[in-house]
Amino acid sequence: MDRYLIARIPTVAPSVLTLGLLALILSYGPHTVAATGSTYLVSRQSNGTALSPHFTAISDYVDSITDDLSSINTEIHSNPELGYEEVKAHELLTSFMEEQEGWNVTRSVGNISTAFMAVFEGSGEGPIVGFNAEYDALPELGHACGHNLIATASLGGALAAADVMRKENLAGKIILFGTPAEESLGGKVKMLEAGIFNDAKIDISLISHPTSSGDSPYMITTSTDRVDVEYYGREAHAAAGPWEGINAQDGLLLANSAISYMRQQLRPSDRVHGFISSAGSRINVISAKASGSYQIRANDETQLSNLTQRVENCFKAGALATGAELNFTIRPYGYANHVTNDLLAASYATFFEELGGELEPSEIDKMKDPSGSTDQGNLSHEWPSISPYFQIFNEDGSVPSSGPHTAAFEVAAGSKPAFEKSLVVAKSLAGVAVDVLTVDGLLEQIKEEFEKTKTPSLRRRSLSRNA
Repeated sequence: MDRYLIARIPTVAPSVLTLGLLALILSYGPHTVAATGSTYLVSRQSNGTALSPHFTAISDYVDSITDDLSSINTEIHSNPELGYEEVKAHELLTSFMEEQEGWNVTRSVGNISTAFMAVFEGSGEGPIVGFNAEYDALPELGHACGHNLIATASLGGALAAADVMRKENLAGKIILFGTPAEESLGGKVKMLEAGIFNDAKIDISLISHPTSSGDSPYMITTSTDRVDVEYYGREAHAAAGPWEGINAQDGLLLANSAISYMRQQLRPSDRVHGFISSAGSRINVISAKASGSYQIRANDETQLSNLTQRVENCFKAGALATGAELNFTIRPYGYANHVTNDLLAASYATFFEELGGELEPSEIDKMKDPSGSTDQGNLSHEWPSISPYFQIFNEDGSVPSSGPHTAAFEVAAGSKPAFEKSLVVAKSLAGVAVDVLTVDGLLEQIKEEFEKTKTPSLRRRSLSRNA
């Protein structure tokens, strides 16, 4: 298994030491990351030494609170609540955090009743590490996205990192953010626009996500917007005087067909999907109103903007062809693509592999096609971020037969093996936080990488247009 160390390359003329270190950098494989500058995270083979002086302390601490974490994980999974309605999960998490030594809990932030913030302050000014906990569920499917596991991993990781801070008298802060309503409602985006994360002055943002596929420190997602469309026509008797009507249903069906034809010219990662929610109620009457909702996804913000315009043109075509009036509304709080910070990913990989995890080489891992969308993406355009994927299993050790947002995944998300995997993730995230708090110069290198890879993120407001 690979480990990682910090090696500072001298800026003087090459020497035997310099050439030896460069050879070490070039000769070892998976998840070797070199940031621009003089500090490198370097993979090396295990030689029996601890990868970090705090590794054992982190692992032992998480093990010591396993019963508490298990109880919280089970309680959230057994009581699924929709976005902004996570009353039980919110009470459970905030009450638990208020019992923890040294934590200051604010039960509601950003005028969101189920959002919270718990802060652990170290011995003075230093790096500020944010952990995000999710706990909302899906309509009719419960915790089929495994947010109970996300909450567990972030909770355990934050507590473990804070324990190291306390024992080692480290400067800085650990902040656990309770971030509700990730499922389509953009809880983190709303918190971002309310200034919650900015006011907290976080330096990095950490979270994770369960999956039915392989483990990876690289979450690669799409940018997405959601739109609602309404067509307004004119009723008429469908047999006695159909020429007197304007068929709103036909307008929406034409638009839906135009989108289907357009898919042939979309990029492989582009997605447009949705449903027709209403299109009349009487068989012998020309429909005067039809409506639907659609989601648009693309690789990044620029591609999303272009694709959204093309989709809107399809809906305009339906209105033009039928004479119906179109109301096209882009919902607020759309999601940006997630950008993974390489140095944070390398730190995570160090701890995860030491705990027995297996990862693809980063060069391969980063080439995956984007999949899904998350409001953590918006935060990743503002601060260095990681959201590692971790594979979960059923009680019998089998992989769930389908991925997130399915009944099979909901069952797996409540299993003991899935909970045990979330503990490994908690330890690994805590390791990242402690690296940032203790490794000289690492945070500066993380921020330098972030600035060089930063791309603009759209500020999404509700937008309604008529055609």
